[in-house]
Amino acid sequence: MKEGEGSSSSKKKAAPNDYGFTDTLFSWSLEDIFNNNLLKEKVEKIPLSFQSVGQYLGSFVSPLLEETRARLFSSMETISRAPFAEVVAFEESKPYGTKLYDVKVNNWKNRLSNRGKEPYKILPGDILVMTDAKPETADDLQRVGRVWTFVSVIKVPQNEDETDTTSTCFKVRVGKDLQVDDNRKSLYVIFLSNILPNRRIWISLCKHGNLRVIKEILCTDAVAEKECELYPAQSELIWDEISGHRLSSVLNDSQLKAVYSCLGRMQCDLDHRGTVDLIWGPPGTGKTKTVSMLVFILLKMNCRTLVCAPTNVAIKELASRVLTLVKESVERDSHGHTLFYPLGEILLFGNHEQLKVDAGIEQIYLDNRIKRLVECFAPLTGWRHCFASMIDFLLDCVTQYHIFLENELMEGDGNKREIKEGECRKKVDGRKPFLQFMRERFKYTATPLRNCIFNLCTHIPKSCILENNFQDMVALINFLDSLETLLFQDGVFSDEIEELFSHSAVENFSPGFWGKKYLLHLHQRRRECLSVLRNLRSSFNDLDLPSALNKELLKDFCLRTASLIFCTACSSFKLHSVAMEPLKFLVIDEAAQLKESESTIPLQLRDIKHAILIGDNCQLPAMVESNVSDEACFGRSLFERLSCLGHPRHLLSMQYRMHPSISFFPNSYFYDKKIVDAPTVKKGSYEKHYLPGPMYGTYAFINISGGREEFVNNSYRNKVEVSAVIKILHNLYKAWRGSKQKVSIGIVSPYSAQVATIQEKLGSKYENKDGFSVKVKSIDGFQGGEEDITILSAVRSNSCGSIGFLSKSQRVNVALTRARHCLWILGNERTLTRTESVWKNLIRDAKARHCFFDADEDMDLAKAVLEVMKELDELDELLDGKNILFKLKI
Repeated sequence: MKEGEGSSSSKKKAAPNDYGFTDTLFSWSLEDIFNNNLLKEKVEKIPLSFQSVGQYLGSFVSPLLEETRARLFSSMETISRAPFAEVVAFEESKPYGTKLYDVKVNNWKNRLSNRGKEPYKILPGDILVMTDAKPETADDLQRVGRVWTFVSVIKVPQNEDETDTTSTCFKVRVGKDLQVDDNRKSLYVIFLSNILPNRRIWISLCKHGNLRVIKEILCTDAVAEKECELYPAQSELIWDEISGHRLSSVLNDSQLKAVYSCLGRMQCDLDHRGTVDLIWGPPGTGKTKTVSMLVFILLKMNCRTLVCAPTNVAIKELASRVLTLVKESVERDSHGHTLFYPLGEILLFGNHEQLKVDAGIEQIYLDNRIKRLVECFAPLTGWRHCFASMIDFLLDCVTQYHIFLENELMEGDGNKREIKEGECRKKVDGRKPFLQFMRERFKYTATPLRNCIFNLCTHIPKSCILENNFQDMVALINFLDSLETLLFQDGVFSDEIEELFSHSAVENFSPGFWGKKYLLHLHQRRRECLSVLRNLRSSFNDLDLPSALNKELLKDFCLRTASLIFCTACSSFKLHSVAMEPLKFLVIDEAAQLKESESTIPLQLRDIKHAILIGDNCQLPAMVESNVSDEACFGRSLFERLSCLGHPRHLLSMQYRMHPSISFFPNSYFYDKKIVDAPTVKKGSYEKHYLPGPMYGTYAFINISGGREEFVNNSYRNKVEVSAVIKILHNLYKAWRGSKQKVSIGIVSPYSAQVATIQEKLGSKYENKDGFSVKVKSIDGFQGGEEDITILSAVRSNSCGSIGFLSKSQRVNVALTRARHCLWILGNERTLTRTESVWKNLIRDAKARHCFFDADEDMDLAKAVLEVMKELDELDELLDGKNILFKLKI
């Protein structure tokens, strides 16, 4: 599904009202975009508490504009590497008026210019530069005679041919009219950035919606209030019964307490104030498991819930977990005899490519559901046709057969042939016998009917098709299967079957009438199928089911009838324009990574009464491009702000990921020793030794004193640490080949240049090694992940102790908590300890626990470091008598 604006009601608007956001952007000159102080005086620090809704929403406006400017500035700096295309058609879009144009371009170039990213594909919200010559720098746009303007992509046709890579069509709004010569050689469009999320945030800040929850999170006294006492505590047995689990055997005490408290909100009086619950989930404490069970129970209670997350990766993971719980519940209730998974109450929507929709979540993905429902409700091939075809077949298949024979006789050549005795004991004039005709026609009729029933049971909520109809469809499938088995069994004779189906389906026969039991069974199944089909057809005709094939109407139907909806917080913007049943609960996963301004999009949805935020403010917050906005706390989440105000939090206090040697420092430094290690990680069997020697135990800081940092592409790299990483990885691979002990390795660094250099050195060497996996990512990219071994390269190595954003404790916390069995940190002790930071405490702790090592304590590592130092001509280091050169006597 393409990310567009609005629903069917707003679709006719070519440029929906965005309250001046795009106009503001178009008013900026290049000088404005490159002026880092343009909005500095207007951006004020966002406070912790607020006196009014107007102050609250207004506090995000200027930082949002500044962040948008900073993103455009960043894109302008790399415009030479940006995706671009030549315009082959550009004309005014009628009847919409001025400044709206239909554009057609040829194939995009530089689509793979950004390492590790998907090929560029145009989306609504993209900001492009349209110009008469492709610029190498932003200054090129200012040359005398150069014609250019900003354009905003308004719409990309959903029926655009995905296989056509030679051209793309889309609708744009232009910043200014282009005065171009009709004899011009060409026009180009160059991609800068996608502003759709910021645009949606802006609209949310300007167009106030449901403020029930927002009013409760403005002031200090409101958020610090104790839990509501208006709802009674539910018995644990009730929740166990609803979930189908003995929850105490699935969740630990801290997880249970969080789930029970949030579920208690269900009993809150409908007219009572809105509420916010915080679930604090440090690394490895089963946050996703806890939230999945909470959401699953809300679904079982038929409580309409919206589940959001900041990213597609996060929302897909949570949706997949809940879907697994639902399927397990269905299998458990049916004792393993499952024909369908009724999933119509669950819906996931968003951009198909960004979500990376796969078989695991396809059944709940909106676009796939619409496709299946189009099949169900198509007038010539849908459920009505399928039901009618099978009813006609069961009632009158003999007449159909004779019509077939007449048609065949008219078309045939009159030749005669003899059918073998074993087949049906009947001579036919070269024509198909009744049994063969019936078997073929049954399959032809039953296959689309089964598919239709499968789609109806899977994709329509039970509340829409009614429980008795659902059970009838299950019975119908069983009857069809039984009927098919009887028709296709051996020893069936054509004349007997034809005689049987010549009689009415409602006739009653005595047990001995036919003399063969299978004929009576066949007659009974025929009658049962007809009865169920007629009942279903009659009932469906009375239900309020979609009858049109308009995809927008089907989309609205799906969103309106689902009781559990998954999407990113940004995508929840679309729900504001859908007429749907009230949503009661909002659950935001990874809430500490979501900018508070963005959380206002789902919080203002109609009738939201309770919000549950799950996250960990000790890990990385949302990324902010602008230093001005960052200093104003624009990246701060609602979760973090409420935590700072002392809002009660349900702490998940037992971690199941890290060996105690790894969890010790993060627990002490970041979580005030509130986290306990689960019994599973304290067992002796959890301690793994992948390489010999104390340096490669469960936890180590390995001092690389001879490295040198380099500033490359606005980032840092350290080739000496790269060499050390490669050598350790090589030794791990050799050890793995000898033992075949399955292992996953994460190479982590805070700097993209270091990540790129390591990836370049590795190439594809360790790809497709079954049982030996290697991932190389930035710290930000590893948030939420875990591996058996993590190797962390700190990179910074200088004499002044400058470590930049590496000093950010939240970033360090993420890096230190990804490993299950081994964490090895590579860094320069001298650089990292020159200033007061988390690193000084970390190295002091490593020394106190005898987990600090110099690289020259390992011969292989020392040689790898020396080789790179020689290449870099580090003469000062080479002449240092304390250096490993002298120790190795090289």
